[in-house]
Amino acid sequence: MSYFITDIKKLYKSNIVKVMLIILFFIMVVDPVSVYVINARYANFFEQIGSNPFQFWLLMNSSSWGNTMFYTLFWMFPVISTGLCFYNERQTSTHVFLLIRNSRTKYYLSKAAAVFIVTFINFFVLLLINILVTYLIFHVDAPMTEQYKYLIPKEGMFSYSFYQSNPLYMVILYTFLNALAIALLTLFVLAIHEIAIPKKRYVALLVPFILLYLINYVVGLLLSSNLNYNFSVIIQPRAASAVINIINNKDVLLVFSLVLVVDLILLMVGYIRNREVL
Repeated sequence: MSYFITDIKKLYKSNIVKVMLIILFFIMVVDPVSVYVINARYANFFEQIGSNPFQFWLLMNSSSWGNTMFYTLFWMFPVISTGLCFYNERQTSTHVFLLIRNSRTKYYLSKAAAVFIVTFINFFVLLLINILVTYLIFHVDAPMTEQYKYLIPKEGMFSYSFYQSNPLYMVILYTFLNALAIALLTLFVLAIHEIAIPKKRYVALLVPFILLYLINYVVGLLLSSNLNYNFSVIIQPRAASAVINIINNKDVLLVFSLVLVVDLILLMVGYIRNREVL
């Protein structure tokens, strides 16, 4: 437990994590405010387009600058979320000192658990803040417009039943999935740091980012005709109404399970890779 608490503290003390959280907090709060202020200047905009918060929360509103920034930086978030804590310890005697204090297994398990839990909480809370601000600014009881109807998930989609119960439930669902996705990808980055053991800081930042981007690009090409198993498509709420394929609960569970299995395999490889220490 001492490893785990220490790792959580290190993550929140990391300057790159702090900067990321500050920037994201700014985006989550300012994006819906700016969307409202800018569009309010146009006559009849809200009457024609709509003013329901379901249309304007960050992950749904693909025309907003906040959405663009979030998904542009999406593959960098997992890299930054590691805080480069393992990298920093591996480059100094701290790594050896910490292993001497207790168990090697506990050390590596703690790293993975801390990175996963902290990352998930960070992004889930940040996205919840955006939802709160959006729902305070826009009106839940606003009339449904034609533009709103384009956002309703297709019947059979895994998110359809959530929307039918309450649109807010669907919003929370995608918030959970995006936070979970970034947390799982952060485990992938941690594993890469353990396996490759980069010597340079910029390599520790760039290589995992490039790997994630390339993997997503290749998978996108391979699954261009079958989006049911495309990780980046599943987590985007607009896809629920836009794509032809019907993505069901089993598809989502399978894809996230496969990502988790890959993470666990790579983390095990990283653990074995570092067994020569001490």
